[in-house]
Amino acid sequence: MTPRRTRALAGPLALFIAAAGLLAAPAPAAAQSAADVAVAREIFIEGSEFAKQGRWEEARERYERSLAIKRAPITLYSLGVAQQQTGQLVEALESFRAFLVEPSAPATKEYEKLARQAVQELERHVAGLDLRLSPDGVAGVVVKIDGVEVPAAALDRPRPVNPGNHVVTVSAPGYREARRSVAAAPGSRVVVMLTLERDAPAPGASTPGASVGPRAPSAEALPGGAAHGAAPDAATVRVVPIVLLAGGLTTVAAGVAIGLLGVASASDAPTRDGDAADAARAQALAGDIVAGAGLLAAGAGVLVLVLDRGPAGAPRKQASPRAAVGPLRLTVRF
Repeated sequence: MTPRRTRALAGPLALFIAAAGLLAAPAPAAAQSAADVAVAREIFIEGSEFAKQGRWEEARERYERSLAIKRAPITLYSLGVAQQQTGQLVEALESFRAFLVEPSAPATKEYEKLARQAVQELERHVAGLDLRLSPDGVAGVVVKIDGVEVPAAALDRPRPVNPGNHVVTVSAPGYREARRSVAAAPGSRVVVMLTLERDAPAPGASTPGASVGPRAPSAEALPGGAAHGAAPDAATVRVVPIVLLAGGLTTVAAGVAIGLLGVASASDAPTRDGDAADAARAQALAGDIVAGAGLLAAGAGVLVLVLDRGPAGAPRKQASPRAAVGPLRLTVRF
């Protein structure tokens, strides 16, 4: 549409025709007050003044308001012109088409040819998005273009869009949202492939379709009370130093007893030399060795008990010590 035709409504004659069109339009099914018609006419004239100044955003806003109050063919045509000037080609195309299906009237007759030309031009420039969803048959699919939801019944048709950049999203229950940014040139048809991927199951959540059967026995239910190689619990760890302490004290007592027997045997020996005296001294020495081993074992038990407690009395997690007591030595491994 040429600039001269675009400005056709700006003059006084056009304003008069517009006012006449508003008044001559067929009455809607519901009665409309004269006050509404007057307000719609006033707002329409404001829009025409903005269009005369080239302020198309303000003009479009006034035409939309006037049309919301009273539907009139001349308002539809004027709105289509403002929408075309502001880059809303899809909206302008539908406004001109709506104008052309209105009953013809003398006041708007001269604009019908211009509207048809505008429709032909816009049809060549409006872009389209051909949406392809995968997988098919997903329930609850929601597709949005620039945040506006596309009706499910229209998903199998190319979606008219204005030329430029667009963001297409698709979502469905149980699937991650898919997002694509596309650039649509004037008059182009862009195929948009959108693939839905299932959400990863939350940690600990059961997988749909997984078989439900008897559970494997836990480590505690196995013979012996713990799985092979499992760390001993705190009660088991505390038993070791207690055993060391008790065993050490018992060994000390045994060593003392053996030593006393050796001393008694030495006292009963007829001489300080000879086999009897040597045997008594050996027995006393064995008692000393056994008693010393018992003291070492008891000391190790006390040491383990001390080290098994934290600074504030909290148990420390560590491997249990292993002790081996022999007649001549005590070995403790941590």
